[in-house]
Amino acid sequence: MCYRTDSLQPHRREVIKKSRQRGAALVTTLLIVALITVTVTSMTTRQQLSIQKASNRQVQSQLHNLASAGEQFAIAVLNRDRREGDRNNSDSTEDYWAESLPPVPVDGATVEGCVIDLQGKFNLNNLVSIEGTTDQLEFEGLQRLLRALSIDTLKAESILDWIDPNIDATGTDGAEDDFYTGQVPPYRAANGPMVSPTELMLVKGFRVTDEGGLDDYDTLLPHISTLPTGTAINVNTASAPVLASLADYMIELSDELKVVDDAYWENYPNCPEGGGLLDSVINSESDTGEQPADQQVSDEELVEDDGFIYENTQTFIQQAELSEDQTVADANIAVSSGYFMSRVTVRREEISLTQYTTLFRDNTGAVTALQRSRGGL
Repeated sequence: MCYRTDSLQPHRREVIKKSRQRGAALVTTLLIVALITVTVTSMTTRQQLSIQKASNRQVQSQLHNLASAGEQFAIAVLNRDRREGDRNNSDSTEDYWAESLPPVPVDGATVEGCVIDLQGKFNLNNLVSIEGTTDQLEFEGLQRLLRALSIDTLKAESILDWIDPNIDATGTDGAEDDFYTGQVPPYRAANGPMVSPTELMLVKGFRVTDEGGLDDYDTLLPHISTLPTGTAINVNTASAPVLASLADYMIELSDELKVVDDAYWENYPNCPEGGGLLDSVINSESDTGEQPADQQVSDEELVEDDGFIYENTQTFIQQAELSEDQTVADANIAVSSGYFMSRVTVRREEISLTQYTTLFRDNTGAVTALQRSRGGL
């Protein structure tokens, strides 16, 4: 049997043609499906990202609001302390403001914090007067503070040079622009008051690259402040090393004269342990903001049995006086404070926010927020 090939070829060509058309249509369909899938996935991803961003903004806004509320609570406690005027308006770690606030649940988040007396610290800005001249007594006090903390006293010279307005290096270990501009990266000395204690990490002797730099910084940090005006040291809240800065012979007496235990400063700038008293005050407050008479905390309950608080500077001077030649009568001391720092930490799920606020309280009890920072001092 014979077949005519010429009659079969047109048919086969038609089949091949239709097969190719169906293949092209299938590929086109697959491409369209893939494009739709990519588009929908992209839209879904962007939508989820937008939702997450909106949620994060909402959480951040809540944390900021709660941090501000915590700051206002600290202000109210400081104001109340001044209005009540307990113990001749002296300030100590036995006062309401000194009790840490334990974690308190608020609308799905927790708020905790504390108030720390900044005048229980050595104010580095005291080194230079308003006129721009070096206060020699304060400079010697800084040297004693460094000695009490086993830090090289020559580092006091570089701290002074960072703050004083002139460009002349102090002593053998001072540092001005000629030193700092030679660093990598180069920078200049502030030649003005320090804004934050963390600024000390830029000063020669306390930098990462310096011998003993950050170790000495961490050691010194709990005992210093950088307040905008000249301040006295509150002997009720000062650590033993800060008391030792008052006079040469005080290094031996500071442990006996201190009111607070050194452990109070160990975790600075974190809050010291505590919270029981303030927590009881919060829970016992009535709707009118006053404590019920049967739940009021007396002055005697605020002070431990073996505790002691200096209600005036004369009492401290008498305790510290060894002889007519050894006295702190001329020291820049006080028993009350005007500068404080509130530390408020707010947490929700995996997100947390810590806000530090420098507060100033005047003699009337009015409190003003001078400076805020978030995440660090």
